[in-house]
Amino acid sequence: MASQASAIEFLERYPLLEFQVGVRKFLPLVVTSLQVDYDQGLWSVSLPFLDAVGISSDFQEARQRLFEYIDLLWNEYVLCPEEDLGETGRMQRNLLLELFSVS
Repeated sequence: MASQASAIEFLERYPLLEFQVGVRKFLPLVVTSLQVDYDQGLWSVSLPFLDAVGISSDFQEARQRLFEYIDLLWNEYVLCPEEDLGETGRMQRNLLLELFSVS
């Protein structure tokens, strides 16, 4: 049986621009790109170094899901008292603070 090529199609990297989730506005502090892939009818929009991804059959919805997940990470790691975080949590917190200004 011949091996079959992967159906995953790497599309492009798009610059991450300011985005809003609820009342919180995220402004990237460094030039960052979203990775966009399309596989079997599903869009995947991700920030690999944050291990954050949004997936949907609709591109805009996948992007919004990614933004909502970043907002969840912000709630979990940045708004949490630092003394309540373990080493990995503190690393995630510092990464988020380096990447975004939030208002």
